Amino acid sequence: MGINNWWDSDSDEIYWMEIRKEPVGLGEYLRAPQAAFDGNPSWSYELTSYVQPGDRVFHWHETRTGEPGILGWSEAVGPLQTITWSWQARGTRGRGRGVPTVGPTWNLPLSNYTELETPVTRSALNARRADVLEVRDSLIRVYGKPIYAPFQNYGDRELRAQQGYLTKFPAALVALLFDLPSVSASKVPSDRRRTARARHGQGYLADAEKRTALERHAVHMAIEHYRAAGATEIEELGKPYDLRVTLDGIERHVEVKGSVGDELGSVQLTQGEVDHARTYQPTDLFVVDGIAASRDVDGAIATKGGVVRIWLGWMPSDKALRPTHLRYTLPAV
Repeated sequence: MGINNWWDSDSDEIYWMEIRKEPVGLGEYLRAPQAAFDGNPSWSYELTSYVQPGDRVFHWHETRTGEPGILGWSEAVGPLQTITWSWQARGTRGRGRGVPTVGPTWNLPLSNYTELETPVTRSALNARRADVLEVRDSLIRVYGKPIYAPFQNYGDRELRAQQGYLTKFPAALVALLFDLPSVSASKVPSDRRRTARARHGQGYLADAEKRTALERHAVHMAIEHYRAAGATEIEELGKPYDLRVTLDGIERHVEVKGSVGDELGSVQLTQGEVDHARTYQPTDLFVVDGIAASRDVDGAIATKGGVVRIWLGWMPSDKALRPTHLRYTLPAV
């Protein structure tokens, strides 16, 4: 799957949109079968396996008036699980079968479901259709054909949600759509309206600060770990690996990963991180799970805790890598 197609790959903020028909479990989990009813892969299902802890998920569903729209958002917490689930395929072909399918299913826990005071309805979306299409065209010029897009230009006359379960949601569209009047959390004078809405959107959607805080916390824990183990020299680099450590007379390179998720089954890697681990040994993979992150009274990200797991002499294998930054499946300790 060309997961990076039509993606703001330089952004630290990752967004998705879940398109739901049923209200049960809204904001509690992402859940999609690992294959369509005919046994073939489906990109809108498979995208579920690419969502990482800390990513934001918008929820598209019918509003109280019956009009579809974005009702709210959640934060992915993970870990990604495989469960057995009974489901009914969407669309004419799926409904025509009449018999639910039972099989392996991706399940990703969500948290912090936040309902918008006023949903971003389809009519509100289409009121800005020209602006949405302008954003789409600018992304096409940079990233190519808009695969996995959240909206389709139906009949070249109106925007509708994509036919599928999960889509990407480019950061450029977040910046545009959450400037809609319907998103304003409170009534403010017209000369302040734009500033208030922009602050509302960026306040709860910007992940970059949190991701940086988690990384710094994990690196600090790694430094303390190797120092306690008797390291005589520790140098922090960042790229192409995080730490250079001299321990028992041996130079070790350390790649550090941190997350709010518990017992992660995978981590995201860059190609440079993979290449370096394959060319230099010993390289250790130092993972900190379950970091608690919250904002203090001043609005700064505060982090604490975490569970350390270490893979000494780590060598990334091809079969454990997936093409999303890259994603590496952690072997058993």
